[in-house]
Amino acid sequence: MRWQSGCMRALAKNLPPPMPPSDVDLLKLMKESEETKPPSMTSMTAAEKITSNPFSGTEAAFDSPTVKEEHDQLCRDHAALIEFGSTYDTFDPLGKLAFIDEIEMIEERWDVFFARFSLLGQLDKEFCRQCNQFLESMGLDDQSYRKLLKKAHQIMREDAERERNPLY
Repeated sequence: MRWQSGCMRALAKNLPPPMPPSDVDLLKLMKESEETKPPSMTSMTAAEKITSNPFSGTEAAFDSPTVKEEHDQLCRDHAALIEFGSTYDTFDPLGKLAFIDEIEMIEERWDVFFARFSLLGQLDKEFCRQCNQFLESMGLDDQSYRKLLKKAHQIMREDAERERNPLY
């Protein structure tokens, strides 16, 4: 995973990628990528930005102080976790595992919050359209995106476990 991160950093800086570690089987990676077809960097950079918001804050659901507080707390928790994660590479293995757990809990909280608004018909339609278009531009739909995200989390967990226990 660190090597892949290094490859992404090199790509961002327009540099050649670093050599892979000796335990990385490039042929296996190539075969897996042919089977799963993850989104490419080209498709990600070419994708249109999402410019709308899921909520305006004026939806009827926000008339409830409980809903408003839940939203505000979720936004604060999410922002704090993103800030905290900016130093992920300095975390010890248990810290990395705990961070991934926190990320998944935030995702679950957002899923519940979005589901409520969707059931109420109060989720911004333009936001939904832009999100779907964004995912489609990378060859993904909601389900395949979630599957890819889950796979990324699993890889991160495995890396942390290997770091924690080299025999893993």
